[in-house]
Formats: sequence, C-alpha cells, structure tokens
Amino acid sequence: MVTTYAEAIDFIHGRMVWKKTPTFDRMDALLDALGNPQNTIKGIHITGTNGKGSTTAYLRDILINSGLSVGTYTSPFITKFNERISVNGEMISDTELLELVQQIEPFVIAMDASESEGGPTEFEVITAMMFLYFATHPVDIVIIEVGIGGLFDSTNVFTPILSIITSVGYDHMHVLGNSLTAIAQQKAAIIKPHVPVIYGGHADDEAGTVIKATAHQLNVPFWSFDDMTITLEKGQNIWHEAFNWTLKDDILSMINSRHLTDLEVNMLGKYQVENASLAILAFYYLTSIDFVTFNETVLFNSLKGTHWPGRFETLQIKPRIVIDGAHNVAAINGLQELFKRKFNQVDKITVIFAALADKEFAKMANELAQIPNVELIATEFIGPGKRTVVNEDEVAIQVNQPIKTASNWQDALKIAAKTTTENGFILLTGSLYFVSEVRAYFAEKNKYFG
Repeated sequence: MVTTYAEAIDFIHGRMVWKKTPTFDRMDALLDALGNPQNTIKGIHITGTNGKGSTTAYLRDILINSGLSVGTYTSPFITKFNERISVNGEMISDTELLELVQQIEPFVIAMDASESEGGPTEFEVITAMMFLYFATHPVDIVIIEVGIGGLFDSTNVFTPILSIITSVGYDHMHVLGNSLTAIAQQKAAIIKPHVPVIYGGHADDEAGTVIKATAHQLNVPFWSFDDMTITLEKGQNIWHEAFNWTLKDDILSMINSRHLTDLEVNMLGKYQVENASLAILAFYYLTSIDFVTFNETVLFNSLKGTHWPGRFETLQIKPRIVIDGAHNVAAINGLQELFKRKFNQVDKITVIFAALADKEFAKMANELAQIPNVELIATEFIGPGKRTVVNEDEVAIQVNQPIKTASNWQDALKIAAKTTTENGFILLTGSLYFVSEVRAYFAEKNKYFG
C-alpha cells in the first residue's frame, strides 16, 4: 500500500509506459471501477504535433482572467510531476497526488491480477487520476491534452464541448504512421458528434483535408486558419461571423465584428502567435454559447502575460541562455525561422542539442546547423525512464558539417560560455525532457555560466 508521496511517484512510474493495444478496454475498466468520473467533466480536448501546451496556456489564462476556474491536464511536466494536473495554473499538492494514487491503487492491482494483458499503463493511470481529481474537485472547465495522437489515446474517452487540433507534423511515427494523412487520421479521431473543432492549419493542406472531411462526416462545425466563417445559433437567431487575421513581427490583428488589432503575445515565434490565434477563436466560441463573457481588455492582457515554461524561456540574461523544448523537425523549423527573423544580427549563436534516440535527431540537428552564425554542440542528458538519449557522437556523424560534442550538457554549456561574449546567445534544445532537466538545475542550484 502506497503511504508516501515518493512511493506514489514510484507507483506511477513503475507502470508499463505504453502498450500497442487498439482498444479502450483497460481504460474503460479502470474508469468504470472508479465510477466513471470522466462523465462529470466539462472540458476542451486538444491534440496536435506541436503547440498543445502553449495553446492550453493562452486559453487557460484568458478564461482564468475572465473569472472562471480552469483545470489543465498536460504532459510532460517541466519542473515537477504534479504540474500535469493543475488548477488555475497551480499544480496539485503532494498530499492530493498521494490521495489519488491511494484511491486508484487497489483497482490497478486487481486489474494486474485479472487482465490477460496486465493492468493499465502509466499514462492510463495518470489520466484516470486526472478525471478522478476533477470529478471530486470540480472546476468550471478542464483543458485536456492528448498524450499521443488521439484515436486510442487514454484521454479520448470523454465528450468535450470543443475540440482543438493545433498542428499536424511528423512525430511518433512508430505509433501514428509515416504520412501526414495517417497522422491526421489519428488526431482527427478526437472529433465527436455535436462538438465543433478548430484546426491550427489550412483546410486544404494534407492534414487539413483529413480533419475537415472528418468534421463534415460528423456534421460538426470546422474552423481553420483559412476557413474562418463561424455559424452561430442562439434560439431562433442564426448569423455568420467571418474572421480575417494578419501577422506582422509577432503582432496579431484579428479582424471580425470586434476588430481586435495589435494583439501582443509574450512568447516569441510565429508559431506562438498561431497558438494564440487558436486560443482567441476558442474564447470567441465559448462567448458565443454564453459560457463566458467577452472582454477585450481581459483578452489583450491575458495574451501579453501568458508564459509557458520551456518555450523559448530565458534562464540568464548575460550571456543570454534560453531553453526551448523543440522536440521534432517541425518545432526546430519554427526555431530556425525565429532566429533568422529576429536574431539575425547576433554575432554568434551557440546551440546545445540533445534528443531522444527515437526522434528524427539527424534532421533536427541538420536544420539547427543552418541557423546563421551558429555553432552546434551535440550532447546528452539523463533522459526519462526507459527511453534512450541519442549519443552525441552519433549526432555528429549525421550532421553535414563539423560540430562540437560533449558527453554531458553541463560540459557543453561550459564550452559555449568560454567562447560566448556578454551579449552572446546560447540555446539549449532538442527535447522537452532535456530542457526540463536544464531548467530544474538552474532553479535549484541558482547557477551562473559565463
């Protein structure tokens, strides 16, 4: 029997990480034993290759500042495991997490003994804990992130009031498939009858075609970056609201009947403005169904104040040390675009790169090597559980130009600091787990490099 917080964490991480089983049998059995807490949740379901966390953060802050209580379920955590289940941006306490594990443990043990395939996986256990928590600690709305894909993701067992698909790119191909069409089919599976869906891409791209077709098949409203006419119904009144937005130097102007212009976002990158756009549209939809009251000041202030750890986050000013959890090729491309557009005058940019071995690390590293005035250093970090971190020498072999290597990221940072001026720029990226480790080290040790 689990009796301490440490034992609770060990219990969670002691579960099998993943099983390729295309059913919800284990998840359904566990939730049924818990009284089906997912049926009490009023939530928003969000999937996508990149941008889930940032979109969640933007929407969370808008709704909190509108006076609502907002729960979130996110992954992975950056500083502490408890972050994965949060209320109004605050992680649940150690005591609450322990109580959740104590409630769920007997059912998991029973399933271990009775199920032919064994009991629930780690993510199934955590997801069940989340549903149980928000059933017993009600909030106005819960924003629930998918773990991987959508089709048979453990979160895909409840009916939300809105679905959001942020982007579709190549990631987790061993699970989701090797084409954008196949990956989009997995993510489009979160779309439910009678539940509108917002897509953070274009309706006529490869993924958008799949997602729009799924929405139309289920006869639900579909909105994307180029298909922005929303049909709203209140009683007998039906009207259409058309959106048009422009983007210039990370400043968003969103033109509709409210003429929202010059919306600033705190987080850098064109992709962050796109994530903010999804949150704005979600907010607008929620106001149209009278779930929340529209307030322009709240919207402006929320977007400007939103912060999400590990997303182009500055840890030190001089020399500037930044972490960014760009964990796939699409995210790396976003970083590359940001550096070329906003930091092309920097004399030298040192990028310290570390990634998991099951990622497209060669493509990621070669893209980083194309940043102007860059010095690339490949390195390693401890890594999460049983997943393997790619060796820095293997990265160096795959990069189409000479790069430096270091056996651990602390040594890599010391190498970078020796050749970086006070006004220089050091970026650590390649894995969210990597930047989590770096961030925790800086926070706990109050370290300074330079």
